[in-house]
Amino acid sequence: METHDYKKAAWLALALVLLFVAGWEIYWRNQGFALSFNDDESLWAYNRKKIYNTAPGQPVIIGSSRVKFDIDQETWEKETGYKPVQLALVGTSPRPILRDLANDPKFKGTVLVGITEGLFFSADGSFMEDRAAKRLAFYPRWSLSQQVSFQLNHILESNLIFLDEERFSLNSLLKRLPIESRPGVFVFPNFPLQMGYTMANRQEVFSDAFMADTAVQHGVQYVWSYLGMLETRRGFSGDTLSNIISSVKGSVDKIRARGGSVTFLRMPSSDPAWSAEKQTHPRELYWDRLLRETGAPGIHFTDYPELSKYMCPDWSHLSPADTKPFTKDLIRIIEEKNRVTLRKTSAIPKIQ
Repeated sequence: METHDYKKAAWLALALVLLFVAGWEIYWRNQGFALSFNDDESLWAYNRKKIYNTAPGQPVIIGSSRVKFDIDQETWEKETGYKPVQLALVGTSPRPILRDLANDPKFKGTVLVGITEGLFFSADGSFMEDRAAKRLAFYPRWSLSQQVSFQLNHILESNLIFLDEERFSLNSLLKRLPIESRPGVFVFPNFPLQMGYTMANRQEVFSDAFMADTAVQHGVQYVWSYLGMLETRRGFSGDTLSNIISSVKGSVDKIRARGGSVTFLRMPSSDPAWSAEKQTHPRELYWDRLLRETGAPGIHFTDYPELSKYMCPDWSHLSPADTKPFTKDLIRIIEEKNRVTLRKTSAIPKIQ
């Protein structure tokens, strides 16, 4: 009976796999890409577990991509001595998460809610809530084995670029094939690979390649246009809008009743997006009404020269360099608006 030496075959297979992995990693590094973390259900759940620190300087941030890009968490920690908890989701209405926080009897903290009108004032159960619904369904079922797997993956993601599933997984690369939308089938447009990356704290950051290359910026602007950012059709009104605001008021009231607070933030956008947003959701009919009926404070970027002086390179988000001074000014404005101190004693600058 013939015998075979399987050890040599096994070592050869291992060597080939390692060679492929090393080559794949080197290839993406040579393309100029930076490390990025998978902003999946586990990363969101990991941050969701941090919400029970009630210090005003450690707010829970919810919203969509603008608060993920524009609030620089490193600057926030440097200024206040606290790390915020980032729970915002790209392209998603924050209302389901606000409702979840309101229904959590253990949560008594501070919430900063980013308002992107087209997302925030969307109908209940719309696709703009899908990503939030998935995270909220996943969190209570986040098992011990999944938590261990998350920690191991986190170590690997901290060192290997090709593990970025959003950009470099087989499914992601296949989605980039030039397939056109057709009747009954909407093909979601792809953002340029060089657009940006996700940090371990879930902050989104534009890449150096994006900031240096107007072609990449135009690619992102094309996606926004394709998705309807420049449309001027008026948003929801009537009973639908009344029900949305009433629901938000109920969530705000629950959080306040436990000693917490809610502040709404309207982050910067630039023309032509800002011009379109003023037509689809006029301030007096949406933002002003939201603040009036919920009784919650709000900070609108157009009310403050220090917040409105920036140009968003993609029309919708601040550049990495601008997020730092923006965050500093935002902290000061929140303190003045809400008459609170967000800073630890050791973080308050000494007056000379």
